[in-house]
Amino acid sequence: MLYIRCILIAGSLFFSCLTFASVEVRVSGVEGKAYDNVMTLLQIARLNGSNTYADYRIQYLHRQAPNDIQKALRPYGYYQVEVNAQLESVEDGWIASYDIVLNEPVRIATNKWAIKGDAEDDVRFQSLLDGSKLKPEHRFIHQEYEELKSRLLSLASRRGYHDARFEKHDVIIDVDQNTANIDVVFESGQRYQFGAVNFEQDILNDELLQRYVPFKQGEGYTSQELSNLQVGLLDSGYFSQVQVSPQWDESENLQVPIEVKSSANYRNQYQYGIGYGTDTGARVSASLNRRWVNEDGHQFRGLTQVSQIESRVSANYIVPGKKPQSDYYRFNAEVSDKNNEGQENRLYRIGASSTVTMNQWQHEFGLSWQRDDFQIGETEGTSQFLIPRSSWTYMTADGRLNIDKGFRFDATLKAANDTLLSDANMASLKLGFKAVVPLTERVRILTRADIGATYIDNFDTLPPSLRFFAGGDHSVRGYAYEQLGPEDETGTVIGGRYLATASAEIDYRFKEHWRIALFTDIGNAMIEPNEPLKQSIGFGVRWISPIGSIRLDLAQAIDEPDKPWRLHLTLGPDL
Repeated sequence: MLYIRCILIAGSLFFSCLTFASVEVRVSGVEGKAYDNVMTLLQIARLNGSNTYADYRIQYLHRQAPNDIQKALRPYGYYQVEVNAQLESVEDGWIASYDIVLNEPVRIATNKWAIKGDAEDDVRFQSLLDGSKLKPEHRFIHQEYEELKSRLLSLASRRGYHDARFEKHDVIIDVDQNTANIDVVFESGQRYQFGAVNFEQDILNDELLQRYVPFKQGEGYTSQELSNLQVGLLDSGYFSQVQVSPQWDESENLQVPIEVKSSANYRNQYQYGIGYGTDTGARVSASLNRRWVNEDGHQFRGLTQVSQIESRVSANYIVPGKKPQSDYYRFNAEVSDKNNEGQENRLYRIGASSTVTMNQWQHEFGLSWQRDDFQIGETEGTSQFLIPRSSWTYMTADGRLNIDKGFRFDATLKAANDTLLSDANMASLKLGFKAVVPLTERVRILTRADIGATYIDNFDTLPPSLRFFAGGDHSVRGYAYEQLGPEDETGTVIGGRYLATASAEIDYRFKEHWRIALFTDIGNAMIEPNEPLKQSIGFGVRWISPIGSIRLDLAQAIDEPDKPWRLHLTLGPDL
């Protein structure tokens, strides 16, 4: 008992002698990522500055600090680090100061990367090595070395080198010479090829689905092509889920079979909408999309829309083409009624078209017959035209809806002959251009231009649906929809044979999903091409929504300053 009592007394005396204090850590001589790593590995820096600790613990960690700092800086190529460490007692605790002298970093003396196997002749691998930051005489940063190794393995996986491995990966640091010698041998093995593609579904025939496959059996494997197949099938609308998987365990003769599992979408899609646009006024709509009519993947789409200015009923029957992701045949019928400021037009149209896509180019050729019963100003009539149409579109962009950089070009040519179900000879060409150009991370320039020209024997026989008009949300803002152009004696805008409009806009993203814009528009629709153009200026705000930009603009027609500022509301992608 006496022995235990002595131990307790001694322990009490020991703990009563302990003092506790806080510590402030100061590090100088290093910055950036290297500084962050020092503060992560420096044990004394991990002590909470608002808490107190036993003096002996602070002193111990202070003695360990130079080793912590040297260890933290080696991955950044600094092996000759000197640390001036000081621990100063102050009134309310301790100040631990570490002044770091980095000295010369380790530099790469030799940098050998050998590619063996089928990848030796694959230019992607050599391009990856050529673009590496690891160069002789450069500072050796261990993370860059590990990143290059990881990128080699990732590239091998994406390009079908399923058995790739590092045969050798050595880095020898000569501390005395301050040099690093890299010696890596990457054995890619043989490249696998695409095998047969098997679809697990029961709604469409296999021949159609095989047309979605963007590669041929026997071609070199790439994961990007599998991603393209998945995206194409999802975009088709047939399926709600698609999973594309290589079956490596079932590979034979270096061909890996591909399994596609999918879940069918709802066959019928019904949509109802109510909205408002400054060009159309209030509107309601209802649509039916039958995602597949038969096992050949044919589709039917019907739309009914009623608005203050124009109402229509349309039906489209779509047949997938050779490359169904982008090629298709369309058969369509439409009836519409339009009533806009002295313009009345009932249109009946039926037609067929073929659309083919090649890289960024899309070409559409179509043939349609239309009849118009119209009255515009003092002109009243009925006309019919059989119109072959050819259009080309080129588009490149960094997104689908919300675009920071992109370009679009459109060209449409129409014609008619009075001996082929047409009331007059007619030829029409329209060219369109749009561009989105980033100036900085937050500032963009948006430009667009449209020009058009029509030849016709008798302009009075040309219905409003084939004439050019200007003004409105997507034309010259500051003017009402299709209310800019030549007028008759009653003051009704009758449309023109020529069109010229252009716009320049600059916008600034002041918040993550908000932009403000300044713009000017210029243009007109004309009977003769030398008539004066009208100009407007304005400003607006944009909300970058998940379904595209929602734009609210105020514009003033500067050629007619007596007109009030006009409000424009639009929704959709910038291209």
